[in-house]
Amino acid sequence: MQRNIINIRRCSANSTLLDKIKIGDLVTDEFGRSGKVKNIEKILRTREVHYYFHLGKSGTVLIIL
Repeated sequence: MQRNIINIRRCSANSTLLDKIKIGDLVTDEFGRSGKVKNIEKILRTREVHYYFHLGKSGTVLIIL
């Protein structure tokens, strides 16, 4: 099964796009981090939502909305 690479851009990211990302998807960001999503954390704050996409060896992509 072939999966598309999801490009996450911080300036245009929204909760709809980020909620569609699942474990096992391939993601990349504008700073060069890319890889397969190993774990996802979604932390709700008072006025913010923090999305952590753990990519294994490439590190973590953090998006704050």
